[in-house]
Amino acid sequence: MKKEKINIGIIGLGRIGEMHAKNICQSLPFFNLKSIADPAPNTDFTRNLEGAVISDNVDNIISDKTIDAVIVCSPTPTHYDIIKKCATQKKHVFCEKPISFSEDEIKELITIKNKENIFIQVGLNRRFDQDFVLAKEKMDSGALGDVHTIHITNHDASIPSFKFLKSSGGMLFDLCIHDFDMLNFLTGEKTKEIYVNGGVFIDKRLRDIGDIDNAIITLELESGVLCLIDSSRQTHYGYDQRIELFGSNGMISVENKKDNLYFFSDSKQTQSSKIKYSFIERYRDSYLNELEHFYNSIISNSVPSVGPENILSAIQVAEAGRQSLKTKRPQGVKYE
Repeated sequence: MKKEKINIGIIGLGRIGEMHAKNICQSLPFFNLKSIADPAPNTDFTRNLEGAVISDNVDNIISDKTIDAVIVCSPTPTHYDIIKKCATQKKHVFCEKPISFSEDEIKELITIKNKENIFIQVGLNRRFDQDFVLAKEKMDSGALGDVHTIHITNHDASIPSFKFLKSSGGMLFDLCIHDFDMLNFLTGEKTKEIYVNGGVFIDKRLRDIGDIDNAIITLELESGVLCLIDSSRQTHYGYDQRIELFGSNGMISVENKKDNLYFFSDSKQTQSSKIKYSFIERYRDSYLNELEHFYNSIISNSVPSVGPENILSAIQVAEAGRQSLKTKRPQGVKYE
């Protein structure tokens, strides 16, 4: 059965925006990429996008009545205003995380989306990774018995530019936000308490803006499950992404994805393929899956499985984490 096409626009053509544009054009034919807005788009990239109108004005997309949905990939401080404008034009929104650093603004967007009867899906793409989904299904089936501990490793391959870091909201709100959400996704529980011990080891300038680049984070969920997140802004060897779930009946682990399955060992050496280097490579399928889910939600008029409510919960954990880092003490998470 041929799928009905949806006209879509992309706001922001940085690394994530280019990836979404490429995915739509090459792998998601049920979307028609009609327009892109960016103040300084990469012309080497855009010249290969046949049929898409390129503009430096966001309002050209928002006011276009033929565009049904918008993907927002601009810097986080712009998300709130863009989503509000899209809502007034009855456009569905897929927005990269987080949609705001402010709890009040996220709550307002939840009210607006309900009033305007639109969908807002948030780009927490790891929820759509097939291996993490399988781990959740196994947990939900009771295969682990009573869950005791969860260990998440989240190491980026290379630290972003300092310009990005200054506007990222900080490591807890940028890199670790995925991990806070994954705990909720895997268990269905909220975090009760968090303790963050972090330091600056890679870019000393982060001290001047009160940020960190490495962290060990311990959390307790509402049921008492104990969690550990170890996170780093840079590995040099690849995008190191692992999860281990331990319970009364056994253990489930999700390991790194490698470039290939090559493995060689003899009396002198052992060789194995390197792991995927970037998040775009590691989570290629999940990025496709989340946009297909967005499409299906619109077509079937069903609420996306991940929205502002989920990022609000993760932001509240991050805020408690920030207070913990500041006070060097555990902090309870406030859900208001």
